[in-house]
Amino acid sequence: MINYKAVIEYDGTCFCGFQIQPEGLRTIQGEIIKVLGHILNKEVKIAYAGRTDSGVHATNQVINFKCEKSLDLYKFKWALNCLLPEDITVKSVEKVPDLFDSRRDAVWRQYSYFVVNDNYQSVFLKKYSILVCKKLNLDIMIKSCRLFTGKKDFTSFCSPNDEKENKIREVFEFDIFKNNLFGTNEVIIFKIKANSFLYNMVRIIVGTLLEIGKGVRDISAIEKAFKYNDRNLTGRIVEAKGLFLTGVGYK
Repeated sequence: MINYKAVIEYDGTCFCGFQIQPEGLRTIQGEIIKVLGHILNKEVKIAYAGRTDSGVHATNQVINFKCEKSLDLYKFKWALNCLLPEDITVKSVEKVPDLFDSRRDAVWRQYSYFVVNDNYQSVFLKKYSILVCKKLNLDIMIKSCRLFTGKKDFTSFCSPNDEKENKIREVFEFDIFKNNLFGTNEVIIFKIKANSFLYNMVRIIVGTLLEIGKGVRDISAIEKAFKYNDRNLTGRIVEAKGLFLTGVGYK
């Protein structure tokens, strides 16, 4: 058996998340498995680096799968992209060692969240960012994001529906900066890198920082949330459409 690694890009707007659903709902994993099975003429199982939720996008999702055939990688990638729906693209395919696992071997994941801070939202950004009309205090938000780095208990910054017992995660980097996309709106980008993430963790962190940037929540709320592990001390969850899985790192 030969182990293959692929980097996938997708627009999550019309998907019910990455992971295949028993109800037959449309998922990225389901579409990929269907096309792989068609090309390889057999049922194929895939592993993946991150289980993105409904409406979340990815520019660098990583998967791996095994098959007996030695594939012509150029032709295989071309065939995949011809058969996959328009909202999924395979960026690269390569052979990897037999023991490589895209989920277990990942040492970090990076997510980016996009916010338009303006009185209108470009038509080219509406599907991939949220609009915040009130002027945000970027300096206090940048100062606040530094409080998330390091190894901490993120119980207050995840959904109560997260079933993982261990809520300790390590955030390696967290940056907030502006960028002008499409020559239209100036976009505020939240970029966070950690060993792994809890359910809705990034969206709750961003929601908390936006409330601090609007002046409706004090920066001290972050330290209190970490101290008391209380979801009520953190901000509202922001919409999924502004969130992208933008990187996965391996040793």
